[in-house]
Amino acid sequence: MHVDEPVGGADVIAVVLAAFASVSYGSSDFAGAMGSKRTDSAVVTVSSQLVSLLTLIPVLIVLRPDAWRVVDLGWGALGGVGVAVALTTFYRALAIGPMSVAAATTALVGTLVPLAAGLAFGERPSPLTWVGILVSIPAAVVVAAGGPTSRAARWLPPRERFAAREHAATTLRLSLVAGVGFGLFFVALSRTSADSGLFPLVGARAASVLLLGTVLTVSRNWTAVHRRSWGFVIVAGVLDCAANALYLSALEEGQLTWVAAITSLYPATTVVLASLVLRERLGRWQVVGLLMAAAALALVAVGR
Repeated sequence: MHVDEPVGGADVIAVVLAAFASVSYGSSDFAGAMGSKRTDSAVVTVSSQLVSLLTLIPVLIVLRPDAWRVVDLGWGALGGVGVAVALTTFYRALAIGPMSVAAATTALVGTLVPLAAGLAFGERPSPLTWVGILVSIPAAVVVAAGGPTSRAARWLPPRERFAAREHAATTLRLSLVAGVGFGLFFVALSRTSADSGLFPLVGARAASVLLLGTVLTVSRNWTAVHRRSWGFVIVAGVLDCAANALYLSALEEGQLTWVAAITSLYPATTVVLASLVLRERLGRWQVVGLLMAAAALALVAVGR
């Protein structure tokens, strides 16, 4: 959204907003994955996106943007297409599990896409900020590689070991697609006007709901949302709306390269929630990865 922003209090605010966006995204994804355990992931996605859109409407009434440009709506719609594909594949990857691997792989790709785009747009982070960005990338990999599931698979019989590898390969493919989709979403929102406020999110949510709704209708894959999934769907939608609003607000004060890098640390939240709620045991290297994520956030904050 902006290049060559002045360093100062605005940058500190952007770091805080991006950090809160990261927590909201991670929590929303965890809720969506939990809902996908009993309901088709595409149905969960379109339902949560609709909740997100309905949540956004009263917020826009209170926080009216200074401008209502069609081009901003278009950029939002482009991002909405990316996030529709990303959320569907990501929720499915998280439901297949393990959540830590799916979340970290998606975050890794989702960080590299906006990083490359930001550099192409002419952004030049400070040296210390660069260190923070570069630390955030291996942090996601370490979190994924340190899971206990990968170690346990070594001791399975050959046939079961092969099935486990195929299982992991499916999760990896889904996560890679999700990462590209999320990266496209981050980049598209960064191209909107500074005075558009949260208006681009209308295009994003409308596009994702229409696209997913059309696909489900044509393929006749509509299924009812399980009664135990509705709570997760609502939580996922509300937190998604909050995360998007925080991310856009952070972009108004900061640069795409490091704002997206901080936001893409959301797997830390997903992994922690999986550990607390689902009792997924954290490996030692996963703990190291979480510490690296915290260090990356601190480096970017100081570097600003």
